[in-house]
Amino acid sequence: MKVLIYMPFSAWIPHLATDLEIAAKHIKSGDEVHIIQCSGDLLSCEPNPNHFKLSCIFCKSRRDKGLNLINLPKQNRHELALNNFIRDLDLPEFSSIQELKAFEVDDVDIGMAVASTLISMVREPNPDLSQYRNFIHKNLLMSIAVYDAIKNHLEEIKPDVFYLFNGRFAALRPALQAAQSRSIKTFVHDRAGILQRYVLTEDTYPHDIGYQKKQIEIYWNDERPRSEKEEIARQWFDDRRGGKDQGWYSYTKSQRKGDLPEGFDPSKRNVAVFISSEDEFEAIQGWQNPIYKNQVDAIHATINADIGEDIRFHIRIHPNLKGLKNTQTRELDGLKAPNLIIIPADSKIDSYELMDACEKVIVFGSTMGIESVFWGKTSILIGRAVYEDLGGCYIPKNHDEVVNLINHRLNPFPNLGALKYGYWQSVYGQPYIYYSPESVRGGKFMGIYLGNPTMDRMKDKILAMDRIAPPVVNFIRLIRKWTWKIRRNR
Repeated sequence: MKVLIYMPFSAWIPHLATDLEIAAKHIKSGDEVHIIQCSGDLLSCEPNPNHFKLSCIFCKSRRDKGLNLINLPKQNRHELALNNFIRDLDLPEFSSIQELKAFEVDDVDIGMAVASTLISMVREPNPDLSQYRNFIHKNLLMSIAVYDAIKNHLEEIKPDVFYLFNGRFAALRPALQAAQSRSIKTFVHDRAGILQRYVLTEDTYPHDIGYQKKQIEIYWNDERPRSEKEEIARQWFDDRRGGKDQGWYSYTKSQRKGDLPEGFDPSKRNVAVFISSEDEFEAIQGWQNPIYKNQVDAIHATINADIGEDIRFHIRIHPNLKGLKNTQTRELDGLKAPNLIIIPADSKIDSYELMDACEKVIVFGSTMGIESVFWGKTSILIGRAVYEDLGGCYIPKNHDEVVNLINHRLNPFPNLGALKYGYWQSVYGQPYIYYSPESVRGGKFMGIYLGNPTMDRMKDKILAMDRIAPPVVNFIRLIRKWTWKIRRNR
């Protein structure tokens, strides 16, 4: 079997290691493995959006180090050669993120790919596109060139199966679509629910909500005894509540266990509302709220509806919004009402203690929705989530139903759906054989560190420091945005 892996960047160790893991497994099976590599061809990429040459050098060095470990023949390493495919396109000016998302060239939705990258990079669900004109233009040209280049490589190499990472960003989504246009069996890899595994999504990207909902049921119906599945699921929920890093950093491990908001009144009908990052929804197709414009719109409409006088809303802003200044955080700052208590993103209040103390929980897609079901709490989902069909949450269809569910005392549903979800998170995907993760950001591949272990550990420590990480990350993001702004007219 002939295998082709698209490896456009190597700066992120776990994803580079996954590329190498896939290649090594196929080589061991006797398959012919080829890769497509970037040697600075991409005009922009997620790890290096400003295309700094020094970053490209480090990226190529890390990639070559990994490829040498698996003894991939040099003749099987193909250059992306993007310069051969750059088109001279007359691109329009976009007045809104919606216009950008809808933009296509030759039925390739490069506008959505670039919008996804931009939103994720600047952490802004509704960016001012005039500030990022050059970045958008550059990435649109790059995206359609990636589509053409990958299509050309697929025609020349003729692989039986094609692999790539993520499948959502500007440098990646067109590659997925190029393979789909030729009906080539494709797998998109990404992080799993635990560090020791990676997921492979067949012929779509990992953010495909319909695909993942089917996977939950497929895994639950495997041959493992029901009692073992339940125990594995319970352990996943216990670990999460205990603040253990799983597929990503735990956002709750630095919270003070048992702490509730000052003045919390248990005699009231308290409702916990767990806010998610709005940019997460805006950057992915199919995840938009079916009832409201956004989460702030939902809260505003709800607190001003005919709600019982003894109901108190406790709005828990997600910790990953800490220190961030964007449309969502500014709108959240403007929320004020007598029945509303705002818990800031940097608050040490215990999210799980808040969940336990409240009558019910409202989420817009947060994992806390299905976690609440597991812990026996009434959970209302106002939005989209991969667990939406598992039967654990109340799911209103319109605003009137939202108000009705809040006003009425509700019994929690059985936690079977939560057990399915926890089991899926624990066992979904492929176990690593050659890669040994030591943290969210790094580990050893075939016993060798692909990056600098001292620097990787330092980054992990910084990102684990609750007071230091957000200012550092936000400073880097501000520098990036400032750089894009001053270049916008070039």
